[in-house]
Amino acid sequence: MNGTFLVFEGIDGSGKRTLCHYAMELLKSRGVPVNPYQYPDYGSPWGRIIEDFLSKKEYLSPSVQFLTYAADIIKDQPYIKKYLEKGEVVLADRYIISTIAFQSAHGFDFDTAKAIVRLFEVVPPDVVFYMKVLPRTGRMRKQSQKSKLDRHEVDTAFLEKVVRMYEKLQDESFLGKKWIEIDANRELSYVKAEMAAEIKKILK
Repeated sequence: MNGTFLVFEGIDGSGKRTLCHYAMELLKSRGVPVNPYQYPDYGSPWGRIIEDFLSKKEYLSPSVQFLTYAADIIKDQPYIKKYLEKGEVVLADRYIISTIAFQSAHGFDFDTAKAIVRLFEVVPPDVVFYMKVLPRTGRMRKQSQKSKLDRHEVDTAFLEKVVRMYEKLQDESFLGKKWIEIDANRELSYVKAEMAAEIKKILK
């Protein structure tokens, strides 16, 4: 594979969706073929189950959560491999790293989660952009964007646990060949400028 796989991770309200879209537009403006993915994929059968879980219409145990989120991501592995083999860029707004961080925060065993992901042999990202933001800041942003928060967005204590899981994964450089931490507490213009500089270095 000689393409480039960039993943954007972080808790709700970190701005990863905005930055993923910004990166896509930046790359397209330079004539780079880009293939974006966003998880959960609410158009898939697994994504619809996840949507019901997040809106509190459905209860899922931590084990079922983990397997459902993982299946939603793994279904796209053949396509991601194909694009990378063609030398193209793949962007993902969340990836299997999110599944480990969030579902471990819900109570699924952290080491078991990592072992299962290794067993799946998912495509490793070339770079993981970790958009680090304070949970209370993320929640305030979400409250300004929507009238009703989902079960994750509303729970600051839970998001603090997720941050700790992300930090453990970052310390291990888990799955990603390189992790780049972005201070997402700052104004968007500063974050975009840093993102543009990092992408320029990656694609030299």
